[in-house]
Amino acid sequence: MSSATQSDGILTQEELDQLLPASHRVSYPAGTTLVREGDTSDFVLFLQRGHVKAVTGDPRAIVYICKPGHFVGEFAAFTGKPRSADMVALNEVEADLISGELWMEFVLTSRRVTQAMLRRLADRVIAKDLPQLESVTSSENKIAKGLLRLVDADLGKEVSGGLHIAGVTQRDLGSLSGLSRESASAVLRRLKELRILSTGRGNVTIHDLKALEQLATRDRPPPLRR
Repeated sequence: MSSATQSDGILTQEELDQLLPASHRVSYPAGTTLVREGDTSDFVLFLQRGHVKAVTGDPRAIVYICKPGHFVGEFAAFTGKPRSADMVALNEVEADLISGELWMEFVLTSRRVTQAMLRRLADRVIAKDLPQLESVTSSENKIAKGLLRLVDADLGKEVSGGLHIAGVTQRDLGSLSGLSRESASAVLRRLKELRILSTGRGNVTIHDLKALEQLATRDRPPPLRR
């Protein structure tokens, strides 16, 4: 499992080195809900090991995945609003816990960090809307993009047969792709027949990453313009 070496862009390495000594290390087993949607807590986690998924909406859907080097829950103290999603450990997680008060003091003393937080907030809003924006694309296209989001989050482990991703169910893939579990299952059966991937209980192995990437670019909608 990968571990963090630097921040995901909100803080520079120098800023991270200044902040983390005031935090304390915590760990969670796979499946733990770190925060629940609607909670009024404001602590922040900096992921050292493991992955965390953000789940929200009705029906429930994965809107983004945090990997080592990412912050989790960094907007609660910044906005003063309740948590906007459940944050659930996809695998074993180790993180540095930072109090909301300390986090806000650190963010507001640096114009650069404040601007980075605002940019990240805009990125999250766009990412949360992606499943709706891509509703015109094919189901195979959506599943392919969902799987590539998992690959981009460094969840894959190289094995002899391809890239193995553990801790992800068909329901997870469906929600990440904006599809029902039934639609996701139908697409996965098709991709298995084509030998692009194989699935097990709570895992998937990608055997042909190039074919998956080609599916992800098929029927791509025109870029959104300002």
